[in-house]
Amino acid sequence: MLNITVETKDNGFKAEGIQGMIKQFEKAAEILFPGCTVHHFYYGDGIDMADIILESKNYAHFNISKNRVSFNGHSCTFEEYEKFASMTYNDECFAGRLFDITK
Repeated sequence: MLNITVETKDNGFKAEGIQGMIKQFEKAAEILFPGCTVHHFYYGDGIDMADIILESKNYAHFNISKNRVSFNGHSCTFEEYEKFASMTYNDECFAGRLFDITK
């Protein structure tokens, strides 16, 4: 059972092809940010725009696809920033450890 709140919206898409990556992302969020809220917006079958909202109201924005998790925006402390950046996968700006976190 997840120790986070997950809310999902879509515009008719179900993002079926990326649900595995979404589950990895949620698992990392649960480990690094217990009690957070994850907002997903399934923008298409292959893209999810996700936000992690912390209890402090600090946040991070990510784009999730089948082969990539990108960290795109934030309002947070430096410690939170480092944790958010670690949740990436195959991102050219961050040496993420998404799959190491979720082992």
